Amino acid sequence: MGHDDHLDRLARVYSPLYQPLRDLLDRSLDPRGPELLLETAGEYLTGDSLILDIGYRDARHLIELVQTHSCRGVGLDPLDWHVERALVAVGEAGLGDRIEITKGVIGQIEQPDDHFDLVWCRDVLELVERLDQGLAEAARVLEPNGAMLVYTNFATELLEPREAAMIYEPLGNVPANFDEDFMEAAFGRAGLVIERKDVIGTEWRERDEEEGRASSQNLLRLARLRRRRDEIVAEYGQERFDVAQASLHWLTYQLLGKLKPAMYVLGHGG
Repeated sequence: MGHDDHLDRLARVYSPLYQPLRDLLDRSLDPRGPELLLETAGEYLTGDSLILDIGYRDARHLIELVQTHSCRGVGLDPLDWHVERALVAVGEAGLGDRIEITKGVIGQIEQPDDHFDLVWCRDVLELVERLDQGLAEAARVLEPNGAMLVYTNFATELLEPREAAMIYEPLGNVPANFDEDFMEAAFGRAGLVIERKDVIGTEWRERDEEEGRASSQNLLRLARLRRRRDEIVAEYGQERFDVAQASLHWLTYQLLGKLKPAMYVLGHGG
């Protein structure tokens, strides 16, 4: 490129030429939010329904589903801290007679066959080492006409290998489970049929930014984390630094399209 060509390009780049595009990108696309999952689950629930929440953490979603639809639920999570938090939350909500909090893993669900009308599985499958076994167990306890609602994340072509390594191991993620084709094939091997697929993509993070719950706040935290790296590693250890670094990238990678969240409704296909 000659000198004159370079100046011509600069004249185009640093000019009003791109202002209409900037104006266009300042207009909201009315992104959906996380209520999508709750609303979708509600389509399959009645007052007689029984829900299994796999990986309930603080039981927030299970509590909301049970309260909204006047049904019952069972929570399954392997971590003691989550069990403690969930028991407190269920007690405070006054739902101890309608929600049972249990400790366990997806690969060994201590519940009868065909027992649940809805299996809720949000942000869990990324962490499951024996994916086929876990999905087969979820399918086993799902009532023949029931639905399994899955929310999970996939890696896109924009996620570079070093970025993937940085967020996978520290957070306990299983790399293979971020492959969309691999995950959908695993659904099929478990006898689960995809009845609905909804690619959420960047929508939830756009919604956060527009409503003032800025995902980009994590970028500020990440900058501070890195500037204080030596101090933080000395006080908290390398593992906690790595976990914090990976966690602070998660929402940003969704906003940048490096991670692609998706929702599935699965059934037995009868």
